[in-house]
Amino acid sequence: MYKLIIGNVRITVSDDSIGREQATAAARQAISSANQQGKLLSHVEIYASDSGVEVKTTEKVGTKVARKTIKQSMLSGMHAAIKEKLNPTGTFANKDVWYDGDTGQEWHGHECKCAREELIAKFEEWMKTV
Repeated sequence: MYKLIIGNVRITVSDDSIGREQATAAARQAISSANQQGKLLSHVEIYASDSGVEVKTTEKVGTKVARKTIKQSMLSGMHAAIKEKLNPTGTFANKDVWYDGDTGQEWHGHECKCAREELIAKFEEWMKTV
């Protein structure tokens, strides 16, 4: 018995008579087949049987992990950064004040809240078009 890892999928080969190349090919085929069905695997078990090599897969449990493109990942990061900048979560951050470091201007209260909400809404709308 030996174990392999392909990406973040654990592979257990139960029979030492199965070569690494054969095990790797079987595991890659199982992972590829699962990806085509929209499934993410956590474990692949490979063992020998009378009919040849058998493969048993285990799907990841819990919340389904959405796969993103690099563009989607970058947009998600931008969205999180914008929300943090406009609505800071820090302990000492004053959420009712906006200070412009370039000009020294300062805004307070409802004006800040409205501007923040409008900018976040416009960015979220823009994200849908990209």
